[in-house]
Amino acid sequence: MINKTLAILAGGQSSRMNYNNKALLKYKEKTFIEQIIRAGSGYKEIIIIANNEDIYKEFNLRVVGDIYNGHGPLGGIHAALTNSSTEYCLCIACDMPLISEEILDILGSFEDDYEVLVPKVNNRLQPLCAIYKKTIINDIEKSLKVNDNQIQKLILSLECKAVEGLPYREFYNINTLEDYNNLR
Repeated sequence: MINKTLAILAGGQSSRMNYNNKALLKYKEKTFIEQIIRAGSGYKEIIIIANNEDIYKEFNLRVVGDIYNGHGPLGGIHAALTNSSTEYCLCIACDMPLISEEILDILGSFEDDYEVLVPKVNNRLQPLCAIYKKTIINDIEKSLKVNDNQIQKLILSLECKAVEGLPYREFYNINTLEDYNNLR
């Protein structure tokens, strides 16, 4: 068991997906969120970050909303850390249906000597599949209070450890109908 929380960020509006809830899109007979829940089964706790609890009742997981509404994924990461029962929390976007249990376990097994552990794939940081430490809650709140919602900017100001050499395909996220059609 990985003594960390897995928080699925499922509160986005999905505007580039014609407002279809990306968490509930299907791939290989399962919804995206089901794929991620299965991949994260080795974590001590799984929570869903969303502002509409009713949509996710069937998954029998704790659903918590943003404390700072309207701030995108950074607001979701803040809510995840605030509500996590563990010191470290892997925050993952709900639109990454190809992520595997193996990758989530690799990330979860890193020693606890960082504020942010973020995969770097194809020379790009992947902040929406990264592990954050509870001690950065105040740093996030400072950013949110001045409406600075840039996750990468925040990450680079913290004690950040990058993980390289992970397969790009698993970090593929679905943002548009074209992305979804290419996935299928």
